[in-house]
Amino acid sequence: MTFIDKAIYASVFSLFSFSQIFAQNKVPFGVVKAEEGYAMVRVHKDDYRKIVDKIRMKKGDVFIYVKPAPGETEWIWIKYPEKDDTDKPFVRYDSITKEGMVNKNRVVFVDQLPKFTPSKSKNGKSIIFTDDSNPKIPGNQRTKVIIDVYPSYAHIKKQEKDAEGNIVKIDKVKSWGIGKELPEGLTEIKSVRVQQPGRGSVFVRDAIKNMFQPTMDFENVGVTAIDNDHIFLYMTNGSGENRYTTIWTIKQGKAESQIIYKNPE
Repeated sequence: MTFIDKAIYASVFSLFSFSQIFAQNKVPFGVVKAEEGYAMVRVHKDDYRKIVDKIRMKKGDVFIYVKPAPGETEWIWIKYPEKDDTDKPFVRYDSITKEGMVNKNRVVFVDQLPKFTPSKSKNGKSIIFTDDSNPKIPGNQRTKVIIDVYPSYAHIKKQEKDAEGNIVKIDKVKSWGIGKELPEGLTEIKSVRVQQPGRGSVFVRDAIKNMFQPTMDFENVGVTAIDNDHIFLYMTNGSGENRYTTIWTIKQGKAESQIIYKNPE
């Protein structure tokens, strides 16, 4: 496990000590919800009281909760990905390098937002999340997020292993949810579809590639939203030392970004 993985893994547990404030007990992801459309993150160096920069996070930006800010009651300490300046249609973050403080009144934990209703397809290979928040909207016009899970063909693809024999890449892309060998009955996410009135999309391949052993347990997967333009899909997949947690930001019907990291049980 890398230093970053260990730090984030520790943050998952420190999150529970903060439950009196946020009543958070599922995933450590938070999101900017400020009505003004942004939140400022105070960036510190060494002494946490020395502010060296301020970063503007936009409404819908996702971060990882770490702990209450030292000596503060209205601020929390977070980690967030460093965004580059290139305008990419989708980006996956698996290294969280930035950190700072944000006012807790301008953010909310993702799984405290209004939740979509989960169900499974008749063949049991898909999880369907439906926005039932407005009963006046006909069922066939409600927003849906559909995750398709099928058997994997990773065993016929090129594998790369690290010095300890762990499979780290398949077809040159980092792999998640597997160890030294590919298990029998290996599954992976084959597609994620977003259905909205006037909109619709399928996640680009880069947003789901090599996401192995996805959960089918409603306790470990969820979809929530701030509004129709900001939807979040989160999952805890795999098991044991190969468990990992991820979240996708769906903006205006399309997958915009993903945070993913390993957090062994």
